[in-house]
Amino acid sequence: MKSLRPTIERNGYIFAVLCITAATALFYPGRAYFAKGQWTLLYLLLIGLVAGLSGVRPALLAAVLAFFFWNYFFLPPFHTFIVEDPKDWISLLAFLIVGISMGMQTGRMREREAEALARQRETALLNEFSAHLVSDTTVTAMADLLIREVKRTTGASQVTLFLADKTGSIREDQEPQQTRDAAQWAHRESKAIGLPTPSVKSDIDRGGWPVSVLPRSTGLDIAEDDIFIPLQTASRQEGVLHVGARVNGRAYSLRDTQLLVAVANQSAAFLERKQLEALAVQAEALREGDKLKSTLVSSVSHELKTPLASVTATVSNLLEQDVDWDETHVRGELSAIEEDLHRLNSSIGALLDLSRLEASAWEPKKEPYEFGEILGTAVSKLPKKLRGRILYNLPDDLPMIAVDFPQWARALQNLLENALSYSPEGSPVTVGASQTPSEVRIWVEDQGPGILPQDRQHIFEKFYRGSTSGSVPSGTGLGLAVTREIVRFHGGRIWVEDVVPHGAIMVISLPKEQV
Repeated sequence: MKSLRPTIERNGYIFAVLCITAATALFYPGRAYFAKGQWTLLYLLLIGLVAGLSGVRPALLAAVLAFFFWNYFFLPPFHTFIVEDPKDWISLLAFLIVGISMGMQTGRMREREAEALARQRETALLNEFSAHLVSDTTVTAMADLLIREVKRTTGASQVTLFLADKTGSIREDQEPQQTRDAAQWAHRESKAIGLPTPSVKSDIDRGGWPVSVLPRSTGLDIAEDDIFIPLQTASRQEGVLHVGARVNGRAYSLRDTQLLVAVANQSAAFLERKQLEALAVQAEALREGDKLKSTLVSSVSHELKTPLASVTATVSNLLEQDVDWDETHVRGELSAIEEDLHRLNSSIGALLDLSRLEASAWEPKKEPYEFGEILGTAVSKLPKKLRGRILYNLPDDLPMIAVDFPQWARALQNLLENALSYSPEGSPVTVGASQTPSEVRIWVEDQGPGILPQDRQHIFEKFYRGSTSGSVPSGTGLGLAVTREIVRFHGGRIWVEDVVPHGAIMVISLPKEQV
């Protein structure tokens, strides 16, 4: 019966005629065995059935047909509309009144039930749709949900969501040209196409009706029951919702289109929220970029200007013609220039290395090397006066490691420079290594003030300078960030440990499969 009910609802008048006609044919052979008034009870049951399945108007038709069929076939004289017994007129009129009343009451109850079920479905759809819109994070997921739920609720043959691009025009879709033209028109004019005109203002208020509803007389070549609803927000047009004709051929009612308008409004609000979230992310990225630029300028400008200023001053002094410099003094000044240039080169190299690593433009070329060979290269790049402070704790059985030689030399140089900077003047810095069945560990130990617990998660970030006591050594704050990226590119880890009674150890762990 459930599968036949939609067909019965669409063809209510035909069902009323067939029902009364078939029942009369079924009742007719028993005319001689039942009293003439008993047939009214059976006809009233049929009128109630028609009213319950098809509504008020088919029930009224069924009541009138039953009135005439009872008179014609079951009241003497038979096969005429003449009434022999005057008391039968009272029965006929009473039957007609009762039949019409029953049909109207039952039909209205059915309509109220159908309206309540429709409201329940609409509320469930809107609640489910709203819940998904809160949790869904992508426009694609929202579009899939919208299309699926509108098809399921309305029985539409086709549902398409046209979205607006950054220029304000709706994106092209794989729909027929006439459908795209109608969607473009609705989007451009901010007018819905194909919605029925509400009869009273309460319908508009209850349904969230668009301000501009365009009738079908637009000159656009669209299907009979196609509906186009623009997704309008306070700031812009987010797109157009296109709903095709129903699969069963029934026209959309005012309540159906009110539901579509409500869903379209929720979709527009979701798209506007996503647009605002994207703008917020862009604004945050711009703020972070500005902050990074400010940090870069404030950090790097000092590290670049200081050695340049020192070199400029030293060269200017050497060029003074009124001073007779001896060779020993000149060599001392040139050594100072060399140190300043080394510092300048180190700062520029750190910036370039970090930018190349973050852009994945410095891919490691791994080959097996002796760790001592890499360490020797790193130490040779330090100033000569600092090299004597390096102590070594390397086992004889340390295996070769498969790494990018220039990158690891740079990483070790950064660790050594950092340890030397934070260690007291003249104190040693120890480089060591060991191995386990699963990894090779390399560490650099200093005798400085150590690293506070709150700084350990941040010391490998760009431009971060630890909050150690005393003066903070100069530098760009990029050395450990570069080292971390190099270690990460090689599949390893880097962390910091405390030394008792004071100092810190930078530890690198490289998996054996990288060895």
